[in-house]
Amino acid sequence: MKKIKIVFFGFFFFTLTSAAAADHNDDWLRLGVVPYKSPRAVVQLYHPIASLLMEKLGRSVRVVTADGYEQYLQRVFAKKYDIIVLGSTFYFKAHDRAGYEAVARGFPPFRAGIIVRKDSGIKTLEQLRGKTMAAVNVKDRGGYKLQEMALLEKGIDPESEVDVHFRGKFDSVIYAVLSGQDDAGAIRLDALQKPAFAGVKKKLKVIYTSRENPQFPFAIRSDMDPVMREKIGTVLASITMDQPETAAILESLNIKGFERITCNELETLRLKRQEEALRMEQP
Repeated sequence: MKKIKIVFFGFFFFTLTSAAAADHNDDWLRLGVVPYKSPRAVVQLYHPIASLLMEKLGRSVRVVTADGYEQYLQRVFAKKYDIIVLGSTFYFKAHDRAGYEAVARGFPPFRAGIIVRKDSGIKTLEQLRGKTMAAVNVKDRGGYKLQEMALLEKGIDPESEVDVHFRGKFDSVIYAVLSGQDDAGAIRLDALQKPAFAGVKKKLKVIYTSRENPQFPFAIRSDMDPVMREKIGTVLASITMDQPETAAILESLNIKGFERITCNELETLRLKRQEEALRMEQP
């Protein structure tokens, strides 16, 4: 057991310290995860998936990320990653500019929301005028864009009537609200299901809940061997609640399983998003 721990932590350290470089190495498959958490947290969260892929594919797999969203996207556009995990909005950019093709995504869908402290006295979105709101990133759908649209639908301009602070991570948004740094927070609501918030989420109240949104898709480089691409999709779909080992992976990601998906299915989603944007632009 001690030897196994040493091997694991050695791999974890190697993966984490190599995350920034994401250099090309034909001996490795690089699993590039969008930096929605700290680099260490991202590596730790996706390491079990990388291990399962290594076991089933017979290829070494390294979890890599970036220091921020812009750096991550630039590496995606430069095809520095073999497999990518990212939000659907970013996926469309990765597909259009670098040819990545979706193979799977988690389920069930998630909902975004706006949270406040229960003792804040805030009960409606209209009460956020003149208040502060923590959010993840200006481009993050679950951590800002959906909440921005909800505010606009209520006639509230987030740019001029709400003081928005971009905190970078969902956890940081939640802590900003809990500590009183911000009056409200824009998050994916499944972030509250993490064990770290089990004892404090009762202090929070949700004042806005979005419609369902699809989970992060996994996508593959378009020039990857089709046989390898099919194997990767099959391995991801094999991660189910039926076995304790794979169930633990799903529980850590707050999902119930993975489903196979095609580029065409995500194109349908793109059209729905475009229709949604047009509706928002109408006076």
